[in-house]
Amino acid sequence: MKKRVWFIVGAAVLLLAVSGVLVFELLIKNTVTAEDFLQPQFSSQNAAEGATVVYETLKKGERPDAANLVADGDSAWTPRDIARKPGADTDDVCNAAAELLLKQSSAFNTALIEETGDEVQHFRLQAYVGGGWQTVYQSEKIEALRLCSFDAVETDRVRLVIDKFRGTKPAKIKSLKLYNEPAREVNDFNVTVYQRLDGDVPSEVLKRSIEEIKTFARYYDVYNTVLIFGAVNWKNGEMTFNVPDGEAGFARELDALRQIIEQRQNKEHKVKIVCTALADGAGGNGHTGVNVFMAEHWRRVADQMVDFLKKYDLDGLDVDWEYPSTKDDWACYDSFIARLDDGMKAFKPDAVLSAALSAWSLGMSKETLARFDQIQYMAYDGNDKDGYQSSLDQAQRGLLDFIGKGVNPKRINIGIAAYGRPLNSAPYWANWRDVQGGDDLYWHSMQYNVTAGDQLFDAAFCAPALAGDKTAYALLSGVGGVMVFRLACDKTMDDPNSVACGIENALKRYLTKW
Repeated sequence: MKKRVWFIVGAAVLLLAVSGVLVFELLIKNTVTAEDFLQPQFSSQNAAEGATVVYETLKKGERPDAANLVADGDSAWTPRDIARKPGADTDDVCNAAAELLLKQSSAFNTALIEETGDEVQHFRLQAYVGGGWQTVYQSEKIEALRLCSFDAVETDRVRLVIDKFRGTKPAKIKSLKLYNEPAREVNDFNVTVYQRLDGDVPSEVLKRSIEEIKTFARYYDVYNTVLIFGAVNWKNGEMTFNVPDGEAGFARELDALRQIIEQRQNKEHKVKIVCTALADGAGGNGHTGVNVFMAEHWRRVADQMVDFLKKYDLDGLDVDWEYPSTKDDWACYDSFIARLDDGMKAFKPDAVLSAALSAWSLGMSKETLARFDQIQYMAYDGNDKDGYQSSLDQAQRGLLDFIGKGVNPKRINIGIAAYGRPLNSAPYWANWRDVQGGDDLYWHSMQYNVTAGDQLFDAAFCAPALAGDKTAYALLSGVGGVMVFRLACDKTMDDPNSVACGIENALKRYLTKW
């Protein structure tokens, strides 16, 4: 495959991507507050409760109000950057900071920060350890309800630092809470990844050294569901294969993938293989084509998909139908899913029925929604006003739409993008695998001067730390899991800046085993 194909917005990416800018702009206009979101549940005590503010930077015209961070009320700490002009007797050591003295030295591995508005553009959480300030977490945005996951630290002094503001308007930080969440036993959490059979071709991976194969297999110590996509298509009501050598090539690569998965470190970690057997492109003409095609062939398609599941002993099937648009389209969707699910479960009662869905396109019946074992919630592509396209805030808002439709949160996997969306609408999307950087790369979702397809642009990703935050939020709030699109866009796991490493770090913090 030519290099530029990796970056062009082509059919592979469009399988799970939508024109999310307008969609997310509509979502953020909804009048929702942090209290409306699905709340994380903590078993530990808030270490910041009863803390004392011992220092606060003040700019000209500001009054001390950082005590509101730990007060039980609606008032907020209102830091701002007025051209970096400090008030009298205040060192301008940073844009804004509030230092808390905890009631006692405490360990914590999770922070929950609440902001009213969206003024913070970069922040850090610091702990005083070993005679100096240590940054334990940093990121670009707080927004309504930001959960921050990091390695445990113990201290009695904490500092919240706001490094960058949208403008001169004060930020409104309502609260800072600190928790030391213990590992718990969870047996039904999903960590799902979409994977093509080209790019990282399984049979080619098997030709590498033993060390390289084992490094690649580390992905499957993290992921417990692999969604093969882009391998199956449809023509004239018949299944076809988008793999070199057709169906024989599919069988070869599926076998090779299974061999790689066997090389994972934790042999007790079960990995399911599910295949996307219906997606845009069926019948041609993209979104419109699949609707026309399915109106005529939905029974035949469902039956062939069940036969496909049986023949290759798959653990389930995935549907990426983007999107039915008319009442008749949705009726067809409902009938198709019912026939497919019944056929699968008759053969394999524990077969996984999966669907890639966006929060704004849920026109199917409640009965159909209840049939899905996993919903791959595409919580990305919805660029906000700063261009961020895979934020925790976007995921939280979209979850409200699913829950409002009666979906059990335990069926939902929160999407994580391993690719970058350009801020200037360029027709090239960059892979996280190709982004260069040092230790700070782990924290920063916005990357500048990214090169892809011989183009140079700024792009928004989902950094490993944010991927870990989404994982932690899903775990602590009772959501079914997380989903990554897609494996070939990510760095390998011998690089600590891989998205998969960010997810794994969160899993190790909060789970007794994985």
